[in-house]
Amino acid sequence: MDTLQEVLHAYSIRPFYIEKQTERLYMVQDYNQQYALKHSRLTEETIVMWEQVYKLAYEEYLFPILPVYLTKQGKLYEKKGELIYYVTPWKESRETELDQSTIDKIFQSFGLIHMKTKRRHLVEIQQFKQAFQQYKQHCLTLQQQLLTFVEEYEQHRFMSPFELLVCTQFKDVNYSLNETIRRIDQLLDEQEETWYYSLCHKNIKTSHTLVDQGQLYFINWENAGFDYPVFDLVAFFQEETEHYDTPTIMLLRGFDKYMNENELTKKELYLLVIQLLDPQAYLSCVKNHKQANTSMLKQIIHLQHTFRRILFGLHLSAHVEKTYDTIDLDDLDDLDDLDETD
Repeated sequence: MDTLQEVLHAYSIRPFYIEKQTERLYMVQDYNQQYALKHSRLTEETIVMWEQVYKLAYEEYLFPILPVYLTKQGKLYEKKGELIYYVTPWKESRETELDQSTIDKIFQSFGLIHMKTKRRHLVEIQQFKQAFQQYKQHCLTLQQQLLTFVEEYEQHRFMSPFELLVCTQFKDVNYSLNETIRRIDQLLDEQEETWYYSLCHKNIKTSHTLVDQGQLYFINWENAGFDYPVFDLVAFFQEETEHYDTPTIMLLRGFDKYMNENELTKKELYLLVIQLLDPQAYLSCVKNHKQANTSMLKQIIHLQHTFRRILFGLHLSAHVEKTYDTIDLDDLDDLDDLDETD
């Protein structure tokens, strides 16, 4: 506790009450207001980027980034030995409810951040194409491996619950692999070498958001960096779509709000879909089934989580096709089949 007192003294905060909230978060009360004191995971290597986040937030008026207080020396943090602390305003930390209004605010907010921090980034076309051609071949290999597993399971007189689930999900997963390959081909047709990097949170989830008096804030920027903005979208979607009650329609509407703030190019949309349809986690679960040290129930739960993410990727791909791209008539039957499976 003496260390915390010393840290707070650097901010001219004289607390009369400190309450531990989590292993790394403290609520601090002085005679005027409440503060959040964070024992961070920042290091000498990551703190430079973290400081840049708040510099950009100040320069670009990025209100969704919860501000940090300055020490008496004008620093954004206080270091004690190897430990790095920082202080923010205290906001009541209740779990963010994923209703349509909140989802819209989340997408609008990081769409705004991505748009205001956008930087031009050139890629070497041949290296880029080679990487995705290799990934396409990898997906074709995974597709054949999945078929082999299903054919093997169907030879069993009695299938285990896990094997039965894989066979039941095969049509949709196989369709997702075909869709991935189609989207890779579309991406490879794009010859433009100009892409864009934006400031990315790199760990966006509802537990890293706060809503206070109608304003939504993102917290915990310790992993932030400049990257393709679709990676933030992928991380958020994957976090929120593995559960049985995924609010698919609300998330798709939220994505439209994001596009209003930071309109993605076609190639960025293709990359987003490809990332969301990534089959590796699902196939790894199937491959490791017999050697797994976990129970059948845990394996089934993990398989369901990865499958739901893939299903959402298919829904987003169809939404992108309908709303932001032209649709091929040959694909209509497959999209109708997908709707019938939901």
